[in-house]
Amino acid sequence: MKKLREIKTIIQRAACSLVVFIFFFLTLGAQVNTDNVLLMGRAALSLDDNLTAIKYFSQVIEAKPFVAQAWYFRAYAKLMLDDTHGAETDCDEAIRLNPYVVEVYQLRGLCRIRNKRYSEAVQDYDRVIQEMPADEAALFNRALCFLELKDYDAASKGIDDVLRRWHTYRKAYLVKSQIAMEQGDTMRAVHWMDSLLVINDREPQAWSFKGYVALQYEDFARADSFFTEAIRYQMNNFEHYLGRAQARNGLSRFGDAIKDYTKVIDYVPEHFVAHYNRGLLRALVGDDNNAIKDFDFVLKKEPDNTLAMYNRAQLREQTGDLRGAAEDYSKLLKTYPNFIQGYVARARIRRQMGNIRGAQNDEAVVQRYNLDIAFANNRRRPVTKVRKRSDHALENYQQLVEEETDTTWFFKNELFGKIQNLPSEDKLLPQFALSFQFPQREKGYHSLGYLSETALLQKESKVGRRLYFSAETGTGLSESEVSAQLSDSIPTRNSLLLRAIVCRDSYDLVEALKLAEQALQKDSTFYLTYLLRVTILCELQITSSTEHGDKDALRSVYLSLAKNDMERAITLQPSNAYVHYNRGCLLAQSGNEEEAMQSFRKAIELDDRLAEAYYNLALLQVNKSETNQAIANLSRAGGLGLYKAYNQIKKINQSNSK
Repeated sequence: MKKLREIKTIIQRAACSLVVFIFFFLTLGAQVNTDNVLLMGRAALSLDDNLTAIKYFSQVIEAKPFVAQAWYFRAYAKLMLDDTHGAETDCDEAIRLNPYVVEVYQLRGLCRIRNKRYSEAVQDYDRVIQEMPADEAALFNRALCFLELKDYDAASKGIDDVLRRWHTYRKAYLVKSQIAMEQGDTMRAVHWMDSLLVINDREPQAWSFKGYVALQYEDFARADSFFTEAIRYQMNNFEHYLGRAQARNGLSRFGDAIKDYTKVIDYVPEHFVAHYNRGLLRALVGDDNNAIKDFDFVLKKEPDNTLAMYNRAQLREQTGDLRGAAEDYSKLLKTYPNFIQGYVARARIRRQMGNIRGAQNDEAVVQRYNLDIAFANNRRRPVTKVRKRSDHALENYQQLVEEETDTTWFFKNELFGKIQNLPSEDKLLPQFALSFQFPQREKGYHSLGYLSETALLQKESKVGRRLYFSAETGTGLSESEVSAQLSDSIPTRNSLLLRAIVCRDSYDLVEALKLAEQALQKDSTFYLTYLLRVTILCELQITSSTEHGDKDALRSVYLSLAKNDMERAITLQPSNAYVHYNRGCLLAQSGNEEEAMQSFRKAIELDDRLAEAYYNLALLQVNKSETNQAIANLSRAGGLGLYKAYNQIKKINQSNSK
């Protein structure tokens, strides 16, 4: 019996030791995995794939909810996707876990501003300023919060502090001007804008501000000139065109006003005010059918907009759509049963349609009110006054609609912080790279390259997708697809290269770099491996920019290694157009624009149908003011199917016409 107890004790101790060992092993594995997943999430975040980044950070949080960094980075990704409430909640948790990281307070301050919780945002910026008294972003954003809270003294004091430190800071002048406007001091507001123009006479917001002030005084000629200056220096801001359209309407330049409203709609297709006002002006100049299309849009957005319905009813009658006009008047009269002019119009239409009884009923209503039918003279007249969008008084049916904006309408895009580092519309197309991600399509065009080696690699792939050589990325891989390729244990050149591609597609850049190195150890003469490693190094260079602290040295190392690999690829494949194209992209990323242009020209020399090379060369030529050559190259790229090139041509022509 004693022996049995001893054996039982030994077994229990062994089992306990085994449990401890297994727990330690799993904990160690979890540590490695979560650290790696966190890096993958940051890589996805740096490359603007915010949805994938959220997925990775959520995996870390599920495994280790005490990792504050994961909450912080997920908050950043959520804010980039406009999930401001979710982002603020994640910031709260990050601060609860580690209240000593200033960057989290900066991010939560932005979230709270977006959520219109200005008092709480002030508290966050107070904390930032306590740690970093000279933080420009915190000082400016806090003053902006005070402006929203109508605490003008605090806002003005805060901006004065900014100007004492940075007297040429343009946004501060804009805020000072807005503060003066809110306090009813228009002349002081204009003074601040003029002060800004002394510092920089190419400041579009200052010219636009002066334009809106001129509109208030119905000085339409000056307003037109001010908005034209704003557009000259910032042609892609629809608000400048919106203001100039109103000014040109006041000058009875209806055709030019219509063009400006069309420009607004080009930039913001769903812009309600531009559609409504363009419809009114089109009706005024006799372009009835197109005016009806604008009011169709308005009524689709606001089915109960009585003024739009009244305008469309009149236009339908004028264009012979009697049934449509009668339907509009009937809907209108349900809302306004005492609108006698509506009965007059509907009676006239019903008689033309042969509905005599219906017409007589409407005429009887008119007679009971003892009104003169001649009152129904609806001739359109130019109207320079504007009304609020919420004003539905029928007597104002011919008035243009005014854009209703919030208090700080000038500063919708002026918040200062990392979150504002938005990608440029004019950025170069990326390098061609091997990927299992289905490339994005733009109007039927795919940035696809064609290499015989891709088909050979495809045969050894265990991912259930086609392997692409593309300058764009698309939908990410599933966990099962990643596992299928990574489970391969045979370390051949191709298997290692395929595994590196899968790791890059899933943003595991560190592992991808390691696998690419192993593939090169197997075969140092395969140029595609060098190209892939260049792409990975460039993406690591971008990813490192999200790290705290100075990472310039590390980024320089990544670029230097990438250049060495690229030169090796050129040596191995001197007649491959894609290699020279990728070299151009790398050189441009390094700031060597002249050499980049030479590489793009060489790519075109080798393949005169490589649209991406024409496009990137053209963008660099625009920077060098070589506009004629740029337009020619963009035209060629557009002719090859890269339709975004035509938008660039349009922008260049607009710039030249100013």
